[in-house]
Amino acid sequence: MHRLLLLLLLVPGLARPAQAQFFDLFGSLFENVNAVVFYGQAGVLTDNRTLEGTAADFGTTGLGAEVLINLPSVGDTDFELAFGASAVQGFQANEPTLDLRTSIRTLPTVSVYASRLGLPSGSPLIPYFGAGFGFTELWNARGYAPDGTVYPLQAETFELGAVAGTYLNTGPIRGLYVELGYRRREFSSLVWETEQLPPGWPRSADASGIVVNLGWQFFITRGEQEDE
Repeated sequence: MHRLLLLLLLVPGLARPAQAQFFDLFGSLFENVNAVVFYGQAGVLTDNRTLEGTAADFGTTGLGAEVLINLPSVGDTDFELAFGASAVQGFQANEPTLDLRTSIRTLPTVSVYASRLGLPSGSPLIPYFGAGFGFTELWNARGYAPDGTVYPLQAETFELGAVAGTYLNTGPIRGLYVELGYRRREFSSLVWETEQLPPGWPRSADASGIVVNLGWQFFITRGEQEDE
């Protein structure tokens, strides 16, 4: 018993150096942030068996943000690591007896981008492509039955995606970009807070679709770069 108590006392002390090393590594990583990105998104659902988009009667809309961190370049190709978050709205259920109100939140997202792709660093337009994943959940989801009964809803999944785009590398609007991508968001299990689900209401949902993002990279200029 005494040995167990001693071990419990020692474990937090042993964990502190590991935690300190983790935060030191995390902090050093963010010292290499080279841009902050904000974007708007329009999308079209590609599997509408359960959900439909309501924006312009066919799609979804959203907002997102990322921080871009420099990774080592390989030849004439630059690489960046991105951490971000996004929120998408504009969903309704195909089931006529279900009035579904929800948004989809993805936090965090982790992506890797490859850019320049052999072009000179001073090229006016820089192409890029990327891929990533994120933790996605239904946000503030509710289902309303015709009689007014409210059914809270929860669901979580992993989002997988890929994009290709180009950004402006010169002039007063340097950093403006547009990209086309695909997001896979398949909720294999919808958790309704009820013992008896109304007939026809879905037990799974697919919110995957094609997206177009329009955004701006706000490049960060550091003192040591200005001195060069």
